[in-house]
Amino acid sequence: MPLFKSSPLAATSPSLIAKLTVGARLHFGLLAFDSDETSFGGVGVMIDRPGLEVHASEAEQFTTTGPLADRVEAFAQLWRQATDLDLPAVRMATRGQLRDHVGLGCGTQLGLAVGTLLSKLAGYPLPDIPTLAATVDRAKRSAIGCYGFLEGGFLFETGHRNDAFPSLAHRGEIPARWRFVLATQHEVHGRHGEDEEEGFRQLDRVPDPTTARLRQLVEGEMIPGLESADISRFGEAVYEYGCLAGDCYASLQGGRYANPTCTDLVQRMRSFGIAGVGQSSWGPTIFGLCEDGQQAEALCTQLRERYSESQLQLEISRPNNRGVQLEWASPDI
Repeated sequence: MPLFKSSPLAATSPSLIAKLTVGARLHFGLLAFDSDETSFGGVGVMIDRPGLEVHASEAEQFTTTGPLADRVEAFAQLWRQATDLDLPAVRMATRGQLRDHVGLGCGTQLGLAVGTLLSKLAGYPLPDIPTLAATVDRAKRSAIGCYGFLEGGFLFETGHRNDAFPSLAHRGEIPARWRFVLATQHEVHGRHGEDEEEGFRQLDRVPDPTTARLRQLVEGEMIPGLESADISRFGEAVYEYGCLAGDCYASLQGGRYANPTCTDLVQRMRSFGIAGVGQSSWGPTIFGLCEDGQQAEALCTQLRERYSESQLQLEISRPNNRGVQLEWASPDI
């Protein structure tokens, strides 16, 4: 069974073979690290914007171009090493506004997109999401972005056990009318790469009672709140979860959030009456969950009174309950 469905590609360029579209990932925080039983785990959601397209076009040899070209090349080489297959003769290019290293899961979405296109074009089988993730070296900690790539929606996974790929404990649909306001500082990046690895080596393990409370918030509050479309119940649980998870990184961040601006943004969104406010992953993106587009626009207006466009990028995102979207020029691929 294929990992996902695809649809015919609209005639835009005679050389275009395939187009893959992904959204972004909001990660509310990990359950644990340095645990004797389960490592990492976590909870998050998929949103439609900022998004990213990866195009594969006819070429004489494999090449990359455009924004994120270096990362596309790096993922392609990982795929080649993992599969022991030659790179197909295509030109890969990216389009979109999904920034790298701002807490929105760009690396995982891009890596899985590259791995998907290369595998499809080379006829390499993709039996499951762990295999796809392995070809581009993703999900070393959280698998939220991997499951989100495939399925979209609200996702909860309980972590690595005995080096096995994390299993998906729960997936839910996010109400279509809800909106996420994203506030991202310009020229600021979250921890990544070796800096992230070193950070985890410095951190103390998450206390067992903290992990237990985080799981209780997901299973006892977020999931029921989502199922009943109770945005206050769901949002308050998201906020408390973020507070507890963020406190585990205080020794690295200098506080619960990545920097003072992140802290100020959380406080301002909360004072506006938004319950579900938090930092996605290492930040600097702060999100606020609004009941509809009107409330989201009003929140953005409030934030613009405090921050200029040169300081802050604001985005209103819809839930992404579909996951990756593929379009192919040939029905035989």
